[in-house]
Parts: sequence; C-alpha cells; structure tokens
Amino acid sequence: MEAEELLELYAQGERNFSRVNLSGVDLSGVDLRGVDLTAAKLSGAYLTNANLDGASSVEC
Repeated sequence: MEAEELLELYAQGERNFSRVNLSGVDLSGVDLRGVDLTAAKLSGAYLTNANLDGASSVEC
C-alpha cells in the first residue's frame, strides 16, 4: 500500500490496517493516532516523527 492511499483511508475514518504491506513507505511526520498495524509489514518503513499514540502493532 502506498502512503497516499493509507492517508486517504485514514482521513475517511479507517483505522484497521492490519496485515497491510507498508515496507519502504515514507510515513514520516504523519498523524496515525489509534491506527491498528497488527501484523503489518513495516520493514524499511520511515516513521520518523510519526504520531502513533494508541497504535496497535503485534509482530508476527
């Protein structure tokens, strides 16, 4: 999934991004409070200064 698609869905109220492939995606500085990233692929994702307060993430 590309950053633009994730951010658009998030803006529409979607919070469940479990099992989404975000490898290498630049999400630096974005606000993703309350997002569910359970089992999401985050290898190489750029999350510098991203707001992940209340986010769920469980490694699989």
